[in-house]
Amino acid sequence: MIRAFVVGAVLLAACGPIAQPADSPTPRPSPAAASQTAGEFDGTRAKAHVDWLADVARGGRYTGSPGYRDAAGYVADRFSEIGLEPWGDGGTFFQHFTTPIVDNTAMPALSRTGAAAKQYKARVDFTESVGGRSGSGSAEAEIAVVGGAARANGQNDFAGANVKGKIALVTGPVMPGGGSAVENAYAEGAAGVLVIGGATIRYSPIPRLQSATIPTLVITEDVANDLLAASGKKVSDEQAAVNARRADPNAPDSGFDVPTVVRMSVSLTPVHDVDAFNVVGLLRAPDPDAAKRAVMVGGHLDGVGTDPDGSVFQAANDNASGPAVVIEMARALSAAKASLRHSVLFVAFAGEEEGLLGSEAYAAQTAVTPGRVESLIAMIDLDVIGCCGSSLIVSSEAPELQKRVRDAATKLGISSQPIGGGGSDQTTFVRRRVPAVFVGWSDYILHTYKDVPAVVDVAHLKKAGDVLTAVAKDLATAD
Repeated sequence: MIRAFVVGAVLLAACGPIAQPADSPTPRPSPAAASQTAGEFDGTRAKAHVDWLADVARGGRYTGSPGYRDAAGYVADRFSEIGLEPWGDGGTFFQHFTTPIVDNTAMPALSRTGAAAKQYKARVDFTESVGGRSGSGSAEAEIAVVGGAARANGQNDFAGANVKGKIALVTGPVMPGGGSAVENAYAEGAAGVLVIGGATIRYSPIPRLQSATIPTLVITEDVANDLLAASGKKVSDEQAAVNARRADPNAPDSGFDVPTVVRMSVSLTPVHDVDAFNVVGLLRAPDPDAAKRAVMVGGHLDGVGTDPDGSVFQAANDNASGPAVVIEMARALSAAKASLRHSVLFVAFAGEEEGLLGSEAYAAQTAVTPGRVESLIAMIDLDVIGCCGSSLIVSSEAPELQKRVRDAATKLGISSQPIGGGGSDQTTFVRRRVPAVFVGWSDYILHTYKDVPAVVDVAHLKKAGDVLTAVAKDLATAD
């Protein structure tokens, strides 16, 4: 989650074995049959899909990786077994596109040097941020504390600190309209940036970088307090000083320097192109004319991959759960094919973690109906839908569709709540005026080593699947 097609000739799945992406391992076993009837969503089947897709053997399913190719082949095999029509390139389920990628070549590093030297631990004490001005590089310098790093609307959080050639420590609070903290620090001459935030996750590496970059690490507040110790101040003291300065321009400057020397590094590959592909299957409605319009159900298949030290982000909830529910919805709805008025498209997207690249490629490349953006009745995006929490969350970009999902949940006795928009592949379709919503669970785990199949449970998959199967069927059978 960020929170990531040229359509060829169509062949019926019954015509023979499907083509697989190059180098994709086989066989990919089908989950054992479960007890539910053909038209009912089966949470046990969906959990079996999660277990396979999020196994360590998939290597975290980074877009363009062998593990992603393997996972895409698995989804295609399931689509074929269900009887969906291959709706990708050249009569296959795979819709290829070329996309940029950037990845780590070494673990990010952070340490305090000098007499009280200390080494901090990646994914525990700190993590890297990649995209825009934040990229590859190393720095060893003293710290300049710069509050929220605002430089706008008469506010200058850098006042009082000598940032040039130093490592800027951004403590917050952020000021709306204050500009990018990293960009502002770079403009002041910073050699690197430390920002307080969640440090146990791997943030999505965005392969769109400025020509000149500086290393950026996200650190815990405890680490920030450790680095500030020589000044006798804490993060809370600096935040109070920033707020005072913003409220009263005559208050003392909030920025200051700390003699502590820090060494930091982020090591990345150059941005390079890879062959990526979405997996697309079609459940065609019987009526030739009405079938030209379609409901889309999708979720991203990619994860954030494997760290250079070999640690795998298995990406079970974010987002093996999404394609797992997509597969099982396809199986359940295929039993109701005769009653459908409109077609249903099922998609597993690549490249969501790098900035919705797969769904953007779909929207740009798909040129036939059903499937092209203009033919879509609605798009339901499934992300972080395998655990946790007691309420389904439904994004707000399409109020009528949001209400439809929430009403279906209420009928099934399942709690739901509205949230704002953005953050996942539904955004691609919202931009093109397709009614689209993101659906997940109110508590979720993502982008950590702990996002393993065991955190995803049958009950959450079943509840979400029942709601969304009902919604998709209702949309596909409506006049």
